[in-house]
Amino acid sequence: MRSGLVGSAWAPAWAALALLCAGCAMAPGAGAPPVTACAGPAGWVNQAGDLIASPLPAAARSRVVLLGEEHDRVIDHTWELAALAYFDRVRPGLMLGLEMFPRSRQYALDGWVSGMESEQSFLLQSDWAHVWGFDPNLYLPIFRFARDHHMPLLALNVDGALVHTVAHQGWAQVPVAAREGVGDPAPPEPAYRAMLDEEMAEHAGPRMKASQIAHFIDAQLLWDRAMAEAIARAHAAEPGRLIVAMMGAGHLEHRWGIPHQLASLGLPDAAVLLPSAESCGGAAKD
Repeated sequence: MRSGLVGSAWAPAWAALALLCAGCAMAPGAGAPPVTACAGPAGWVNQAGDLIASPLPAAARSRVVLLGEEHDRVIDHTWELAALAYFDRVRPGLMLGLEMFPRSRQYALDGWVSGMESEQSFLLQSDWAHVWGFDPNLYLPIFRFARDHHMPLLALNVDGALVHTVAHQGWAQVPVAAREGVGDPAPPEPAYRAMLDEEMAEHAGPRMKASQIAHFIDAQLLWDRAMAEAIARAHAAEPGRLIVAMMGAGHLEHRWGIPHQLASLGLPDAAVLLPSAESCGGAAKD
């Protein structure tokens, strides 16, 4: 499964979906974006899985750069840090958006960048173990780089309780006042909806009702829309600042998820970069 789809390990949300789909295989971080040729470790692919040669200079000219990852794959985070260092060098003053944090924890990100928190305090203040749960050592080098370079960090996500509600009841049943300011998602591409239908049908089996699958799709679209709106607001506030954002690759593949929502918000040209851990021996390594 792709990070950001049913394989995401954002615990509060997928705990909700697990209740809808008892026994489904929802292992975090399994699988890699498809590639069409041998890229070598941490090669570069675009949203369609095609290899890209030296994509960073072109991406740096964009208003928004979206970096996909498999959350538990060490090499992806090494790749992200290298990309971030490049973007910081050629476009100093950039902002880093993070799927890993709900916006309710923005204060912890601000405290971290200001240098007022220790690493342990930052992890506690951000409620890392609850809202994300992966080994923090996968991400701390990136967070240290951001702090050392006075790089603003932007929490992109929403609280797990909201996703839990949507996963059980559907988006339409959530009162506007309880939506954390998130607007109605743009209708998904038909291929995206078909893929989500297929993913859930494969793992849920005949026990999952059509309404439950629809609620799952609502939860996925909520994630995509919430992150897209956070990025769009940041861009509108400071249109000259490059925004680089990190999230699961499943939100980016084929430009179906966040890029599609960004396009509906007036940002159709976000650069999308995905890592491949495809080795020249032919076996993907998670």
